[in-house]
Amino acid sequence: MVGYVVIQVAQQLQAQSKATGEQTVNDVFLGVKITTIQGYNVSGAIQKLVMIITPWPGSPQVDLSRMHIELSDTNVKLVLLFNGTAFVNATSGTNNVFLEPAFPTVGSDYGVIVLSDTDNSCTASHPILDRGDNVMLAINTSACFGGIGESVWITGNIIPENGAWSIIDFRTPYAFHNPVIILQQG
Repeated sequence: MVGYVVIQVAQQLQAQSKATGEQTVNDVFLGVKITTIQGYNVSGAIQKLVMIITPWPGSPQVDLSRMHIELSDTNVKLVLLFNGTAFVNATSGTNNVFLEPAFPTVGSDYGVIVLSDTDNSCTASHPILDRGDNVMLAINTSACFGGIGESVWITGNIIPENGAWSIIDFRTPYAFHNPVIILQQG
């Protein structure tokens, strides 16, 4: 009888260990990866941000309509939600992403610019990212913060419905010399 109890306990521990391991893998490898964050400088203030994201390798589909972005300039913390009217399919290319109509006028929203989507799964009404997709999350920082000035620390997270959060953490340069500024790289 004792041997049976020991075997049963061992089997239960093995099942719990397997479930914990699968949950850990899901928490770490599900979600999106930020490859770069760029800002658009107009007259000494960043008026727009784009965050280029892709799903983590092995991650199942990520529904952008269920994902939100937390963003803070140390004075204001915002939670941004997907706005389907601020959606651009740029898989054929674009001359200037910062001039695309993907930047919502509302400071609590973000838009999407699709860069690559081989299976056409990412649409305005159903924005799904899957393996190989790349999109830009478009944020109108003029509407969010009244623009972002020089030497400002920005923090936040991209939070998918399931999986790991992606960290946003950068300080703007002490002086803006170019219209497009790389703020964070993957």
